[in-house]
Order: sequence, then C-alpha cells, then structure tokens
Amino acid sequence: MTVLGRRVLIALAAFAVASNAAAASAAPAPEKPRLHLAAAGVGFPYLPFVIADSRGYFKQAGLDVEIGVFSGGAKALQAMMGGSADIVAGAYSNTITMAAKGQKLVSFVTLASCPGWVFGATRASHGKIRTYADLKGMRIGVSSPGSSFHMGVNYLLSKAGVKPGDVSIIGVGSSAGAIAAARSGQIDALMSNDPVATVLQGSGDLFPLAVMRDPAGTRDTLGGDYPEAAIYTTRDFLVKYPNTVQAVTNAVIEAERWMAHATPEQVAAAVPKQYALADKDVFARAYANMQSCISRDGLMTDAAAHTVHDVLTAFDPDIGKASIDLKATYDNRFVENANKR
Repeated sequence: MTVLGRRVLIALAAFAVASNAAAASAAPAPEKPRLHLAAAGVGFPYLPFVIADSRGYFKQAGLDVEIGVFSGGAKALQAMMGGSADIVAGAYSNTITMAAKGQKLVSFVTLASCPGWVFGATRASHGKIRTYADLKGMRIGVSSPGSSFHMGVNYLLSKAGVKPGDVSIIGVGSSAGAIAAARSGQIDALMSNDPVATVLQGSGDLFPLAVMRDPAGTRDTLGGDYPEAAIYTTRDFLVKYPNTVQAVTNAVIEAERWMAHATPEQVAAAVPKQYALADKDVFARAYANMQSCISRDGLMTDAAAHTVHDVLTAFDPDIGKASIDLKATYDNRFVENANKR
C-alpha cells in the first residue's frame, strides 16, 4: 500500500470515530444512565446485548449497565417485576403472557428473530424416543419452569396430544447446568439453544427431534417467524425514561450491525470468557449454526407477534381467551430512530 493510501485510510478511520462521537454527543442524555439488566441467559439469541457490552456500545451511548444473568426467563422477569432490574433481555413471549394477567410490558428491540432452539432426546433415553408422543411420562429439561423454553416444549407436546401434566418439567438452566443434566441422565429430553446444543450434539448426548436454528426450520416447526429474544421493560419505565430506552436500543442496534458483518470467529473473540460457555473453536462453530437467527434491524413484525401468540394459545387457553392488544406489547419507534442514525 502506498503512503498516500495509508494516509487516506487513517483519515477515513478518524472521520468514522469523530462521526460516531458526534452522533453520540448529539443524542439526548439518558435520564437513568446506571441500569440493571436481567438476562434470561447468555445463549446465542442473547448475544447482541453481550456484544453491546463487550465492544463498549453501551458506554458510547452514555450508559453504565450492570448485567445479572439468571437461569431462565422466568427468573429474569421476576427480578424486574420485583424491582431489582430495570430491563430484561429475555423472551418476547413474556410480554404476552403478562398482558394476559393485566401487566403492561413492552419489547423495544428484538435480539433474535428465531429461537435457535434444539429439542431432543438425551443419550440415556434416545432409544425410547422417536416422536413427541414418546415423551409421555418422561423428564424434560428446560432453563426454568415457566420460561420460553418450557412454553416451546408444551407447544410441541400439544401437537402430539401430550398434555403438560403428562411429563415432568425440570429446570436445569441454560448453560453448564443443562449440559451436566443431559450427560448425567437426570433428564430424558432437553430444550436448549446454542452453544449448549452444539456441545451436546458433538459429544453424542443430544439427539434432535426439532431444530429451530434458522427462519425456515422455525416456520416449519412453529408455523411462522418466532422472535424469541428481545429487550423489554415495563410500560411505566418506557414512558418515564424514553432517552434511556433509546440509548439501550442504539447500543444493541450497533451490536447487531457489527454482528451482521463479523465472522463467527470474530464474534467468538468478542465474547468475554464468563459468557462463552465453550472454547472459542466450539463457540464459533455453534454460532455459525444459528447466526441467521440474530436480528439485523431489531424490528418486531405484527405477523411474528401473532405467531408467538398462537404458540402460547395452543397450550394455554387462558391466553387465547384474554383480551390482548398485541401492538401494545412491542414498540418499534426506538429501533426506527436508531436506524436513522
């Protein structure tokens, strides 16, 4: 490369840094710069918030985000409802289930447009399990009872006429605990996502019955696009702290833009060790299995929201009977503002 060429590249890089800094300074300051985020886990559908933190996008947006990782979406939701967290990185479906109970939660940026779930039999029982109907009387591992993993299991069972009470649901977490439970024979089947699913498949400890690692597989299994992971909060928080919500959204969208062009190896390198759940090679291979699920624009669609509602209704008639305004469970304004930057 010529000296002139190097100078041009340096100038362009400096201009990009200056432009990003100017955009950040032009944005309204967050009303609540110190935030507590409750994460349902650190499986791949949640990677955009991990990347937003590790690559400094939260700090660039003027935020100091303290992240607490829980063993499932139900517990992360409880943390927010109990007042120990401001926002949740969890399943969008929680906004619908809580709406049926009269609670107003709002998803404001989508992290994953398909769940990345892999549901299958463990080594101990795969010889007995060939279909969903064979799961009757079995022990099924999920991240935590009441989580989106649990809801997904119930939906798949309902397709085979197996009722929720016909199986034993066991909370095993969504990371090391799930791996240990599958390998030790504590469970007969497991609903998981990556990298756990890739690790267990690679070691011969998980035999899939359903794979939802891409939009096509998700549509085949669930009947449509299924936005599994999102960042949501209460309606009251969103109204009281709109600049803070916008700052969170800006940081997550920046992470999604970076991930859209990064290689699996680059993504693996950007994930802090405490969130990796596997060595870098396995992590990169697992991410490559489901990277098409990661949202590229953070948007929620009306059709996707209806798919989630339909899945929930299939096993919980009370949700079907409830008067729920689906459009009130998500708000795309913040993503639309971020995409104008």
